[in-house]
Amino acid sequence: MYKLMKRIYLLLSLLLCSLLCMSQVSTSQNYISTRTYTSPDQSGCREQVVYFDGLGRPSQTVDCGITPDRKDLVSLQEYDDQGRKLRTWLPAKSAGNGNYMPLSSLQSGASSLAGGDVRPYLQTTYEASPLNRPVAQHGVGEAWVEHPVSYQYITRDPRSFSWLYYKIPSGNFLGVCTTDEDGNPAYEFKDGLGRTILAGRMDGSDPYFVYYQYNNHDDLVNVYPPFVTYPKMHEPEGPFDTQSSYSYRYDFLHRCVYKKLPERDAIYYIYDHGDHQVFSQDGEQRVRGEWAFSLSDELNRPVLTGICHNSYYYDDFPLCEIDVKARRDDTGTAFHGYIPENIPMTNPVVYTVNYYDDYSFIGKHGVPASLNYVTPPSGYGTRSESSKGLLTGTVTARMDATGVTGYDYAAFYYDERGRIIQSRATNHMGGIEEEYVAYSFTGEPLKRQHVHTATGYSTQTEECTYEYDHAGRLLATKHKLNTNEEVTLVENTYDDLGRIKSSKRHGNSALTTDYTYNVRSWIKTLTTDTLFNQTLHYNDSYGGSTPCYNGNVSGMSWKAAGDTGVHGYRFSYDEMSRLTAAGYLWNGSPCANYDTSYTYNRQSNLTSLRRNGRIGASSYGLIDDLTLTLDGNWLTRVDDAATASAYNNGFEFKDAVKQDNEYTYDKNGNMTKDLNKNIIDIQYNCLNSPSKVTFKDGSTITYMYAVNGTKLRTVHTIGNTTTTTDYCGNVIYENGVQKLLLTDAGHVTLSDKKYHYYLQDHQGNNRVVVDQTGQKEEVNHYYPFGGTFASAEKSIQPYKYNGKELDTKNGLNWYDYGARQYDVAIGRWNAVDPSSEKHYNWSPYSYCKNNPVLRVDVDGKDDYTVNSAGRLFKTVVEGSTNDRLMSIRSGVEPITVNDKKILSGMYNMQDGKSGGLETYNSTSSLEDAAAVFKFGADNTSVEWKLDIYNDKGDKTAIIGTSGREDSVFADKQSELNVKGDKVIDMHSHPYNAQASDQDMKNLKIKTGTVYHRDSKVLFFYNSENSRIGNNEYKIDTSKTLLDKLNDKFMK
Repeated sequence: MYKLMKRIYLLLSLLLCSLLCMSQVSTSQNYISTRTYTSPDQSGCREQVVYFDGLGRPSQTVDCGITPDRKDLVSLQEYDDQGRKLRTWLPAKSAGNGNYMPLSSLQSGASSLAGGDVRPYLQTTYEASPLNRPVAQHGVGEAWVEHPVSYQYITRDPRSFSWLYYKIPSGNFLGVCTTDEDGNPAYEFKDGLGRTILAGRMDGSDPYFVYYQYNNHDDLVNVYPPFVTYPKMHEPEGPFDTQSSYSYRYDFLHRCVYKKLPERDAIYYIYDHGDHQVFSQDGEQRVRGEWAFSLSDELNRPVLTGICHNSYYYDDFPLCEIDVKARRDDTGTAFHGYIPENIPMTNPVVYTVNYYDDYSFIGKHGVPASLNYVTPPSGYGTRSESSKGLLTGTVTARMDATGVTGYDYAAFYYDERGRIIQSRATNHMGGIEEEYVAYSFTGEPLKRQHVHTATGYSTQTEECTYEYDHAGRLLATKHKLNTNEEVTLVENTYDDLGRIKSSKRHGNSALTTDYTYNVRSWIKTLTTDTLFNQTLHYNDSYGGSTPCYNGNVSGMSWKAAGDTGVHGYRFSYDEMSRLTAAGYLWNGSPCANYDTSYTYNRQSNLTSLRRNGRIGASSYGLIDDLTLTLDGNWLTRVDDAATASAYNNGFEFKDAVKQDNEYTYDKNGNMTKDLNKNIIDIQYNCLNSPSKVTFKDGSTITYMYAVNGTKLRTVHTIGNTTTTTDYCGNVIYENGVQKLLLTDAGHVTLSDKKYHYYLQDHQGNNRVVVDQTGQKEEVNHYYPFGGTFASAEKSIQPYKYNGKELDTKNGLNWYDYGARQYDVAIGRWNAVDPSSEKHYNWSPYSYCKNNPVLRVDVDGKDDYTVNSAGRLFKTVVEGSTNDRLMSIRSGVEPITVNDKKILSGMYNMQDGKSGGLETYNSTSSLEDAAAVFKFGADNTSVEWKLDIYNDKGDKTAIIGTSGREDSVFADKQSELNVKGDKVIDMHSHPYNAQASDQDMKNLKIKTGTVYHRDSKVLFFYNSENSRIGNNEYKIDTSKTLLDKLNDKFMK
């Protein structure tokens, strides 16, 4: 009886906690309430209530208690008389505790929260036809009422346009002209099969178009960028391999076996019978007789990569009848515990190894016993006994100019929810990197301890503690180094819309940065006491600049510690949003001291650059007057007509030689010679990262990398001086001395354990460096493309533009972005963009599409960023024809999303909400939906959803996430007014390799689909089976994902 009463009491207690968490919704309205519990006893939750009108359409969305003072945010959706979305409102603040908000109160509240703007909504106008196509969208803000984004639908044959210089095939075409808020048009023409044939922009009367060619099987075979001279069409495949165009060839299964990118030799691909890409070979590998290999295990999980010297010709399809696998076998010493099956390997060199399911690899194949699990410090998670389906260990090669020099090993341990709670890895200095993580109930890291050891050096132990508010927003990051006193690195406050309002460093009020925003949540001002202040201008003029409504920055002003006045720039752009001039201002008035101007060719390579600067203690003049000569996209020569030099050996271009071919390139498009820097040779590794730079005077710079791209060591031998810099996690050594420990907010000098902070501008450029007391240590003023103003002040640390490391030794002057090196003096990369196929109309060497004021290149490859919880952050707002989605993680290539409504809609849905709340959208572009889904699934720790509906042949996808690790919304068809029958029900699992009971219960169609993140395997389930065997696919790309879904569900 006592036990029974105890159980009843427990159930009543849980029910009471649940009721306490529940908001008081308006029962007179139709609604769906969704609660995400934030504690195991259900005493806390995050609740969202969606109210529906009489036609079942979502009308109000209430995020209950979401603001910092625990008030509601209520968003309104209005429809026109045809049921189409008319006005989408910004949120209003309410104390209603989840209640439905009267319309007039909501509208006035939205205006109030938007700073009094009378148009706090996006309004769409549609054409008068059953097609329901938008013809104009007036964005948020009264200032934009005369500046909509407009759409014109063109049924006219594009060949009739006088400016069209391509000869395109005859047929039916549908064109769309999208004109941005500043009146800049962008065109796209598709044929009757829905294939893009022509796309691009106009710069005045000059067309900048990309032409796409297909074969008879609908495979894309040629892409011609704007400046490529397009030859006359002969065969459908168009066998034209010009230096600066794109070319593709396919096998009989439509797999790409040959890819020719601009300024690179072709890349070959070889597939096996199971559809795995086993081998690839680029131009440099072909010279060396190498093939890169990638092998999977029997569960299609990637386990081995490296190079070998097999002899193949891709066009012979040598593996088309062979299933290539790597079998786990501890007797396989050459491949670190694996044995390749059904394929011989000639002189293999292993680059990476992955282990799964268990830890039997420790103590074998060079993996040291020190990677075994240890009891964690108090307060950290403990391991689960099961690690089935999880990545448990890795082997990663180290390489320098001589090749592979050794390996580092790592082991990963998980809790019962599949989260990493302990990792142990060797480092290149003979030590161990240990990391322990403790999580909240909802999966946010609460604290993290990192222990760094190196042979012969003192141990560095740091612990970070994270504090969150009730909505999951990060409030504070605290840092403790060794036995020193804990400090608060950053303390954040937020406004009612969830935007950062202030960030205080080191508990010092003088180091507090305050932020303000305009009605579109674009940053307006950053203010840090007297240390650094910045104001950005968009749709308002500054110093005579032309207002920009499409997101470009029309002007900016800033003032740093020690300045006697206010610096400023007014910016000018062409119709491609490329920066053409930056007029310098002093105290708001034109002053030519630091003026710059730029011109470009049709592929957006810089062709001329003029730059003023400081040439004396108090005098200014022209320091650079550059003419850039190109061969295709290759820079071959730079001539400087300026006669003055920058003051105090400051930043400028050095014109060291006058000859043709001052720059040369290898077969992968990497620059191998820069005679203006006196560089006579640059060698590259398999990552196309420099391994050795040799100067004319005999000086050298050598690099050692992990094969995953992490820089481990740089050795500068300049004359008789050698400087060795080691990068060991976040600890930096110089000539064998522990020098710096990098933090999220700056660095710690290890000699005195003092904290130093970086005060940054809107792009993350380090403007001012201060110590923990607020004393100024370094000031940087930047030209638009990242060069620094000449100054008499001393530089104390190398991290500057975009927060990247600047190497100035021996006149190198490269910024290290990880994937590529950036030459700031000429605004170009040293190597081609590995993501160049996502930007056909841009040079693979151009920096940030030549708009460095607005855009930021995260890692040298590429405007939305997604964090590990699935929350989107808008990095830039641009007038281009597509968006980019990036990961907050380093080393992840961004993706291009052509349907600009997807990410903007998802971002606007979550704007003002905490991380981890639902965001979703619909699109007719299945390619974009698949790309966003896979990118989100691969690069976050939450589940993602991709549903596809078929309405009489017209397919629509719904993509999104609920920001939770173990569940995602089941259906959003009615909310998004999507018509048709569901044909695909798919979601991702970050950890669990089978469908859950809830997945099986929610399934409304015959077969559901799960994409497992860690193994990158697609599997299926139904209402009775959590994983249907013998029907699984390895998914390497979003195209493969869509192809498999199409084969199974949509044919």
